Amino acid sequence: MSDVDTPLNPYDAPGCGAGLYALLLMGIGGLGLVGMIGATIGLLNSQPEEARNLVHGSEVQVWRLQPMREAGLLELTEVPAAWHDESPGYDGTTACVIRDHSVGRIEGGQASEITWAKVTSTNVERTSEDTMSITVSGKDNIFTCHFGPNEGAERFLRQVETERKRSAD
Repeated sequence: MSDVDTPLNPYDAPGCGAGLYALLLMGIGGLGLVGMIGATIGLLNSQPEEARNLVHGSEVQVWRLQPMREAGLLELTEVPAAWHDESPGYDGTTACVIRDHSVGRIEGGQASEITWAKVTSTNVERTSEDTMSITVSGKDNIFTCHFGPNEGAERFLRQVETERKRSAD
């Protein structure tokens, strides 16, 4: 007798249940892995809540003020009155600062500073739909600080104008 002649019983046939279950688990695991990679990339590309806002110097991490210290714009233990980061990496390499005796900016490792007595004018310009630029002019120097929406451009301008008028008196 050969096995070909016997009828096939569906309950005796080899099943694919274990294989399909393994494929299902691999699919779910793959989706989980893709989700974790996406979340990690999103986390690395995200910014801190206050990263772009105009803040008091005591609210800024010390390492973010280091480029200004290296450029000579801030003293070693000085805490600025106001600070605004414009750098793409949120690392303080491009930022504006308000100090007790001056206003300044660092960009590309180069510091620009104007003492309050030498500030001649300020100019506000909307450079794009969501960017406001404040230009501070002095007798020998000029620089522009750029602010996005709700980043504190009005407060920065108000502080600069107040200090400028105070030094003129």
